[in-house]
Amino acid sequence: MNIQGKKVTEQEPVVTVLTEEQMWELIEGTRFARLGTVGEDGYVHITPLNIVTDGVRIFFRTASGSKLTQLLMNEKVTVQFDRAEGSHAYSVNVFATARLLTETREIDYVGKLNLEPWLDTEKLEFVELTPQKMTGRRFRLG
Repeated sequence: MNIQGKKVTEQEPVVTVLTEEQMWELIEGTRFARLGTVGEDGYVHITPLNIVTDGVRIFFRTASGSKLTQLLMNEKVTVQFDRAEGSHAYSVNVFATARLLTETREIDYVGKLNLEPWLDTEKLEFVELTPQKMTGRRFRLG
């Protein structure tokens, strides 16, 4: 039994490494993530954002400001996705390179993926994240 008095299933490990397919399933089912960038001050800055994916890349919209400046200074970013449901929690980290989209055809492509900002603010810049490495885990909650 665990500390909550629940019977622990011996067959299921506490931590399971997710396959690439499972990680993409989690990403595709998520519209909200956290973006980690390195600021001019050398600290990691975590920013919430809403995303969309085409199954290969991740896209988001942003306004001009510190997030965009940080991406232009250092294209290496990390995006973190998580979810908890029932007796499990999931976490995926995507280590990616960021690129500001400037071509009309690229922006139109992302527009067809229904990438809409949640806040009623002007976000004219479209950013593409290309994963270089991904890690993901499922946790059995106790």
